[in-house]
Amino acid sequence: MALTANKTKKKKKRSQAPVALIYFTTLLIFLGVFGLFAKTIVEKLSTGHNLDADVSDTYIDSYNTLYARVNAQDTLADLFVLRICPEQSRIIIVPISSYTVSSVDGGKNFREVYADGGIRKLQTAVNNTFGISTDYYATISNSSFEDICDIVGGFTYAPEEELYYIDQKGDNDVSMRPNKPVALSGKQIRLILQSPVFSSGRQGNTEFLGLALTELVNNAFDQVEMTSASLDTIYGKISANSATNLSENEYKEHRAYIKAMLEKQITPAEAVTPSGNWSDDKHFTPSNEFKQQLYDIMEATKSQAKSGKKTEDQ
Repeated sequence: MALTANKTKKKKKRSQAPVALIYFTTLLIFLGVFGLFAKTIVEKLSTGHNLDADVSDTYIDSYNTLYARVNAQDTLADLFVLRICPEQSRIIIVPISSYTVSSVDGGKNFREVYADGGIRKLQTAVNNTFGISTDYYATISNSSFEDICDIVGGFTYAPEEELYYIDQKGDNDVSMRPNKPVALSGKQIRLILQSPVFSSGRQGNTEFLGLALTELVNNAFDQVEMTSASLDTIYGKISANSATNLSENEYKEHRAYIKAMLEKQITPAEAVTPSGNWSDDKHFTPSNEFKQQLYDIMEATKSQAKSGKKTEDQ
């Protein structure tokens, strides 16, 4: 009887040993799987909230944003297309006169198109007239434009000719001597843009818009830390009371690429100013040669990453 009992106990001990081993192994596997699952969740959450992560090896395609500066009466003052090329670290600026004739609106200029249908109709007119595609659009008030210029610090400008204009309605005069450098504030930049001060007429205003934006962007890239810290503020100025299709999430994605460009310590901005014919003071028709030039630039600055190719500077 005792021998039989001892044999039974030994069998139980031997049978419990593999059960315990299986239980312990299963527990380890469960903990490993759970840990991996938790790690994946944490990484996804971190990626979602840290939109300024390293983007050196991943690029979105170049994209165009149409900006339209409008005054207090919601009249279109001027406009420009800003092309961001993250892969090539380039920023292309296309300054555009509000008196440019739309190719799809029966001879109306962009100012009249905007008055009829707002920013979305203006976007269609710009796309068709220049043969390009703009992904985003935003209107900018005069005050927001001035504030953004001042955040960057303005720029120093020495005109090649005397710029002189007396505003009869208020304190908006322009007075600059030839070849004398002046540090321009946001308001001074705006006044030059909207005043008849150039001997070349409105074409001079358009060329100044391209110069001003190029200098402002490149100055911003010279001040990496300040600009990085100011990007959210600048976006807030652009989006405040603006008609725009650029969402906050899209902005945060773009911010990561802009910060990566800032860290390269480059001067990425260049202006491509439309050439063409002014039939009178309120009608400008861009030339076919310029449209071809712009098309070539758009094609040359497309991202190659999606097709598996690498640009030479990578």
